[in-house]
Amino acid sequence: MSYEQAVSTLLQEEGVEESTMMKTPCLRYRGDFMAMMFEKEDALIIKVSPERVNELVAEGNGMEFNFTKKRFKEWVLIPLEFQDEYERYITEALTYAKSKKKK
Repeated sequence: MSYEQAVSTLLQEEGVEESTMMKTPCLRYRGDFMAMMFEKEDALIIKVSPERVNELVAEGNGMEFNFTKKRFKEWVLIPLEFQDEYERYITEALTYAKSKKKK
């Protein structure tokens, strides 16, 4: 499922909204960033736990995000080749965002 299709589906979830970050459309859950397309890399960025970032990188499904030469420990790039799974990855980011709001 493309990013646009996934966004359309996930906007039905309570608390999910479209916004912008770095002048780029993104998805937020109750104000917190959770996902966006990063055109410079042709990849989806999702925010998940640092452990999950490491897992995705180790599996070869993700790449570290270090756009500012600083590694973002909760952000991972999911290349366009995995776009069929984008809804699942964004849903995973939503689950993570919800878990952080409970704290």
